Amino acid sequence: MAKASASYTIMDYTDGVTLLGSIESNHPRTTLYDTTTQSHNPSWADTSLTLTPKLHKAGSTTDLIGTLKSGKWQRKLPGGAWTDVVSGSNSETVVTATKVLTVSANKMTGNIWQIEYKFVAVYTDPVLGLDLDYEMVIAFNRVANGTSFVVARAFTPSGDQFKNGNPSSLKVKAELIRGTTQDTTNLTYAWEKSTNGTTWSAVTGSTSELSVTPAMVDSFAMFRCKITDTDASSDTYQDVFTTEGVTILDVSDPYQVVIESSAGQFFKNNTGSTTLKAVVYQDGAEVDSGGTGLTYTWTMTDKDGVADATFGSKTGKTISVSHDEIEVKGTFFCSVS
Repeated sequence: MAKASASYTIMDYTDGVTLLGSIESNHPRTTLYDTTTQSHNPSWADTSLTLTPKLHKAGSTTDLIGTLKSGKWQRKLPGGAWTDVVSGSNSETVVTATKVLTVSANKMTGNIWQIEYKFVAVYTDPVLGLDLDYEMVIAFNRVANGTSFVVARAFTPSGDQFKNGNPSSLKVKAELIRGTTQDTTNLTYAWEKSTNGTTWSAVTGSTSELSVTPAMVDSFAMFRCKITDTDASSDTYQDVFTTEGVTILDVSDPYQVVIESSAGQFFKNNTGSTTLKAVVYQDGAEVDSGGTGLTYTWTMTDKDGVADATFGSKTGKTISVSHDEIEVKGTFFCSVS
């Protein structure tokens, strides 16, 4: 019988693959349905819904869709199960090479108020030789009411991803819909941005379209619009309508951070010190080797996982750690911005 056992794990974080995926839609995710005229806005029968899957490695701009081991679309209706989409049936067509799904009929009719589409991808990591599964889902909802119903919505008509600074800008469009008709009379627009989905701050923009540049998106950002009705003859005069948040990604921005220690992971006999260094990679190559282009913020938790008040917060690409700062165990975190 063994009286003791131990394990020691070495990981090379640069070998691991982080996948980032999204589905681009040419239509808003909210469809308005007028029960009187039985019309949809937008109508997928008039202008087909186009869903484009995008998949990248974190820090790389290469689209992996064309290199997938497999990729398929599924749909789900409220209360139902996921069902495979068969290209050429149910007014749904899938392009084999790009996996773009086209839907040429209004699917949210009768008692169907929602439909979800899911793209299931299998990517083989050439370094590890492993099959990695990745799923991305997009949901559409139908809102039905008479002509007095008012809703604000926002969407990205020309895509939602930047790659290496391209395109030079993306548009986020805001609309105020009454029934199924767009209202453009005497409205004011105020745009906001969030990087966490909860805290919003104002950004410059006073029209129905916001031009978003790569400089405005650090990997991930959400944008929404507050639309104020300034038409004195309107039933909703001075009312403010807020759109949903629209997400835009910059797939060339994500960083991978590796922390290196000059003296290993262990102190012994109440002696020793080490220097921790944050090494940043982007698209497989080290960036900011001099430590002057990015901001590095260090924190520490103790053996119980509680933030160490004595250590507090430190800045710099490298920090020095002494044995007397650690009781049994200390975990160091470095945030790069």
